[in-house]
Amino acid sequence: MHPMDYYHARRNLQFSSSNSPSSSPLESPMHGVVAPEEQLETKVQLRNRLNSGHLSNMPAGFPFRHVADPRGTLRICYDPYEFREDLSSDSRRRSLAAYVSFINENADSRPYRSKNDYLSWCAYLPKLDLRPYTRGPPPKVTVAHVRVDTQVMNTVYGKYIERDPRIILRALSISLELGLLVTITLEHSEDCSGIYSVIYVGTANNGRRSVLFNAGLFQDR
Repeated sequence: MHPMDYYHARRNLQFSSSNSPSSSPLESPMHGVVAPEEQLETKVQLRNRLNSGHLSNMPAGFPFRHVADPRGTLRICYDPYEFREDLSSDSRRRSLAAYVSFINENADSRPYRSKNDYLSWCAYLPKLDLRPYTRGPPPKVTVAHVRVDTQVMNTVYGKYIERDPRIILRALSISLELGLLVTITLEHSEDCSGIYSVIYVGTANNGRRSVLFNAGLFQDR
């Protein structure tokens, strides 16, 4: 199985704008309100950009970063970072900003040895705000969250994640579309040592978990 053939989900979009309240005509001189229609627009735009496999401002080396060592050789950096993605809105003169962040609480642990640790990627959008005036940019709300069991990074599939930005971007798109925390984790094979199934697990707000996809069998590196 090709690493990108990793997910086929039943689409469950709740993005019909016919039932959304219209945007408020009141605007702050600086930032203005974030109305339901605008929030809907930005969700659709962000989902489409994530699903395309590319964001305009993502760092080289995504889902991590590439930095130059003292010799000038590029290497993968596992330190946390955040970048901004501007989204247009038909109902306002200025764009609204989405953000994508990488969270690694144990940036020094490489290779990954600790069990039950996760690497996380989150996407944020401006929070719905119907007040006619706001001071400063609207607060952010998490709209997508993907976490990877660090043990996955010790498998061949971890190499795919490091090389191919589309895996995490499309997982974020799935998380946004379905409204689920997406966890990429391992299911150990009982038959062969060093062989694992990499599975995608979705967790709803009520804690209910379900397997979204089995990416297949992969070996330790």
